[in-house]
Amino acid sequence: MNPIQLRNVLFKAFIINYVAVFLVWLVSLTGAFNWAMAVFFHMSAETATLYFLYLLGAWKILGAVFFLIPAAALHWEFACHCCKKKE
Repeated sequence: MNPIQLRNVLFKAFIINYVAVFLVWLVSLTGAFNWAMAVFFHMSAETATLYFLYLLGAWKILGAVFFLIPAAALHWEFACHCCKKKE
């Protein structure tokens, strides 16, 4: 696998991860999340929402760290490498 293919795979993985985060956030708006946390873990709605927001934020940050930043680095390295070849 060459660096361009790896960059494309990482970027697509970031997009899929971002869509998954968005869908999980949409599901949390239904109220089923708060109900499940209250029934199974005996948490108040405020505590469950706070934990959920922390988890969602960490998930988004880790997705960027593991997928988007390496893809940007590969893109930047390849773009600079191609410019040097043309000169």
